Amino acid sequence: MSHPLTAEPAAAPPPQGTHVPAPPAKVRLRGVTKTYARGHSAERFAAVQDVELEIREGEFLALVGPSGCGKSTLLNLIAGFETPDEGEVLVEGTPVAGAGPDRLVIFQEHGLFPWLTVLQNVEFGMKVRGVPKAERRERALQQLKLVHLTRFQSHYPFQLSGGMKQRAAIARALAVEPQMLLMDEPFAALDPSTRDILHAELQSLWMKTRKTVVFVTHSVEEAVRLADRVVVMASQPGRIRRTIEIGLPHPRQFLDPALAELRASILAELQDELTKIMKREGDDDWHLEEGALRRRPGGRVDHSMGDGI
Repeated sequence: MSHPLTAEPAAAPPPQGTHVPAPPAKVRLRGVTKTYARGHSAERFAAVQDVELEIREGEFLALVGPSGCGKSTLLNLIAGFETPDEGEVLVEGTPVAGAGPDRLVIFQEHGLFPWLTVLQNVEFGMKVRGVPKAERRERALQQLKLVHLTRFQSHYPFQLSGGMKQRAAIARALAVEPQMLLMDEPFAALDPSTRDILHAELQSLWMKTRKTVVFVTHSVEEAVRLADRVVVMASQPGRIRRTIEIGLPHPRQFLDPALAELRASILAELQDELTKIMKREGDDDWHLEEGALRRRPGGRVDHSMGDGI
């Protein structure tokens, strides 16, 4: 097996004169910069600056980095919720001009309607789009089967656990057949055991559907377990520090020794970035523990730094 930080060994070269097309890019970010006002002043800061990134058709890409490095900003730009101040965001060669049904976002909050059953929630997007009742019922049931919620189709959200709610939200997203899933820390509020189950579920779903997935996370473990590539971001301003190809087959298990090596490599990148931030801020009371910022014993709390990476 190849080293996990490298691509698989290249195949034999094609005959001379044969053109081999590059893997198609689903999304391209070209020189993307996004700025925001700093409080009520006229001063602006760059959430992301001069970002260049290609996301391949059907790949699972994870964005990790310190709080405030622009991970969610990039996701919002791809979703069409935000527009860049400079550069452009292209989906299949077309500039993103707004949100669209081809790019669905799943947030940390599941967003299920409490007055609808699980089945009705999954059907909702299709109903809005005018899908006939029989067809949307069939598609909804198919998606509930994929996320193992068939027995709970008549339940209301308050009757579900947190993990089940997120599985229902994923089923609802898949039911409208988007080309891309944009996931913004969807499992951050869940307990570790539930997250572990959902990691396995999401890997299985992705292997079956091969949707293009962009996944924002503070968890290094989550990134290396799920993604084909991990984009490590730097902050102030937000930019890409390193892109790591994960040369490991799916599905992956946390006990795989290769994952431990990957986590260590990415954590080293983040610790270096965190050290730079601390020097700029003049605050050395924080350190990195497996993907999260922790206050050193006796250290003061600096809420401006955020609470995770």
